[in-house]
Amino acid sequence: MNIKIHSIIGIDEFTLLVYRSEDRLYRFSIIDRYGCAFNFDGVFTTEEEASVKGRIAIEIALDFDKNFSR
Repeated sequence: MNIKIHSIIGIDEFTLLVYRSEDRLYRFSIIDRYGCAFNFDGVFTTEEEASVKGRIAIEIALDFDKNFSR
């Protein structure tokens, strides 16, 4: 499978990767502060949609970390 990376964004020790695959749909993955990669099943028609959803996923992960580490 060929992919084209459109953006790599660092957000509070997470990395958001937005890419387009051969089917011309956009996807995102996040990498946490420990280097663990998380892929998501969602597909999006624009890079912006994938980026917004990826940022939301990171916000959820940050909230989870904050609440879990208490």
